[in-house]
Amino acid sequence: MPRMVNKEEKIDYICDEAYNAFVENGIDKFSLNKFITDIKMSKGQFYHYFSTKEQLIYQVMSKKSFELMNKIKEKYKYEESYINKINLIFEIYLNEDKPYVDLRKLYINTLHMYITSDDKEIKEFNTNLYKTIFKYLEQLFDDEIQKGNFQPESKNLAKALCSTADGMFLLSVMIENYDLKTELSNYFSEIEKLSKKY
Repeated sequence: MPRMVNKEEKIDYICDEAYNAFVENGIDKFSLNKFITDIKMSKGQFYHYFSTKEQLIYQVMSKKSFELMNKIKEKYKYEESYINKINLIFEIYLNEDKPYVDLRKLYINTLHMYITSDDKEIKEFNTNLYKTIFKYLEQLFDDEIQKGNFQPESKNLAKALCSTADGMFLLSVMIENYDLKTELSNYFSEIEKLSKKY
């Protein structure tokens, strides 16, 4: 009797294989036809799960982003200080381990898709991702205020902090030799000082 294929498992498998191909070859050089052959599927089977190359890219990036957010959620529970928590929230920009470096490269390659897209799914993804980040930032400031470390008015800085960090990331893409890790670390330290005497 033929084995029943679990659709979610198959999508996960395709996404994981596609991620490896994106990292190895870059999204610009990614050939969908070659990829379908490499994973030993027919075009008909592949298009049962994904209708376009763009949909595959979106699904891969969504999966990897939420895997990262789940790791952060798990580690966040055990952190105590502002600086450790803020570094964790923006770990994708700060961590130099290979998985983070690979994912950053793919963020750069897909940036145009997420900034200019009218696709409902992509817009929903952006909204949900930033809602999660804002929630963690606001909770971080609430915790520091409750501990008496930050002034109550400092919470107004929470969302702007995210915009500034993303802006610094864009600068690191556009400007040669921009040291994102150092600039972000200095900025987070300045926010801490400002919040204490706000």
